[in-house]
Amino acid sequence: MATLLRNFKRAAAGFMAVACFSIAVSAQILIVDDDRVEREAAAYKDFNLQTTDLRNGIVQRRQFISRGGVLEQQLAELEKQKSIIGNDKYEAEKQKLEGAFVQAQRELQVLEYNFDRLRQEAMVQVERARQPVIRNLLTARKAQVIMVKRLVLGSAAGTDVTTEFIEQLDAELPTVQLSMGEKEGAAAPAPAKKN
Repeated sequence: MATLLRNFKRAAAGFMAVACFSIAVSAQILIVDDDRVEREAAAYKDFNLQTTDLRNGIVQRRQFISRGGVLEQQLAELEKQKSIIGNDKYEAEKQKLEGAFVQAQRELQVLEYNFDRLRQEAMVQVERARQPVIRNLLTARKAQVIMVKRLVLGSAAGTDVTTEFIEQLDAELPTVQLSMGEKEGAAAPAPAKKN
């Protein structure tokens, strides 16, 4: 009977130790929704505002040169008018459109390169600002790890610290400083369109 009672006490103590350990482990992991941070944090919004013209220029050129885009429609319209305008005029107009295509491709490459460079520049600033925020949250919550939400299958209430993370990141980095040249800040003129 004494052995049975001792074994029962050991089992109960073991069960309590496992339960306490599992609670301690779950309290040491925090979760941040990176997608929400990118939508709501001031630094990301500031980057989007500063690069609006650049992104619009990229979209315009993609629409111009894409399959079924403006250029293809202009070529189809020119093809329909070939018999009316004559071969010489047709070839001259076709060469203009081909030149506009090449120019739009070059402009697109430059705009995309500049946008990628600016995005990298902004990401470096955001990453520098994130590190103290991460350390503060880990210290304040006595946690060991912060995980990205998309990697977690489920979580207990109170482990998601996204709102707190965004607030601290906004305080740490309200804006990003981008080294935009004159040409990068404004979209280049739109490709020439046929009258």
